[in-house]
Amino acid sequence: MKKRGLLYIILFLFALNLNAQQLPLYSQYLFNKYLINPAVAGADGFTSFNLTAREQWLGYSGAPRTYSFSYQTRLMKRSYILKKTNVKKDVFRPKSDGRVGLGGFVFNDQNGLIQRTGIQGTYSYHTWLYGGTELSFGLSGTAFHFRIDEDQIRFEDPDDPILNSDLRKGVIVPDANFGVYLLNHNHIKLAIIFLWQDQFS
Repeated sequence: MKKRGLLYIILFLFALNLNAQQLPLYSQYLFNKYLINPAVAGADGFTSFNLTAREQWLGYSGAPRTYSFSYQTRLMKRSYILKKTNVKKDVFRPKSDGRVGLGGFVFNDQNGLIQRTGIQGTYSYHTWLYGGTELSFGLSGTAFHFRIDEDQIRFEDPDDPILNSDLRKGVIVPDANFGVYLLNHNHIKLAIIFLWQDQFS
């Protein structure tokens, strides 16, 4: 019992120094996986445009709202798709040409006092493995404008440092994503996403 209590104290002390980042919430990722994994750009073999909107807790002031418009394509001579036959079986028709995929999206995310508007560009590379399995790698670069909505803040102290800080005026924050995506003709998918963020003042 003493060991468990000591473990809880150690975990609590480590938690005091943890940092996190707030990312937009996309609940429609089943229809547009590219929003959460850059390796998906062009993996399906055709060009697509997607408009995504999410509004949570309608009627409440400062409720989370996220909007995005995305585009993705595969650079190839002839596209391929999953085609259905009369017996309702999917036939996967991979092509060896066109290994490069491109994508991009613009987004606006508002959550309480925090507003974030940005753009992302993606380069992906796709290669075919044995048995019609496709392995994809993707790298994205993102830049977004991060600011705090000062119209919703009321300060008791007019000399509060945040009144003249960069967060009130807005800062440009660079970000980068790397992803891996594995897809085969039986729709077995494996996605690995690595996210990292660098913030420069």
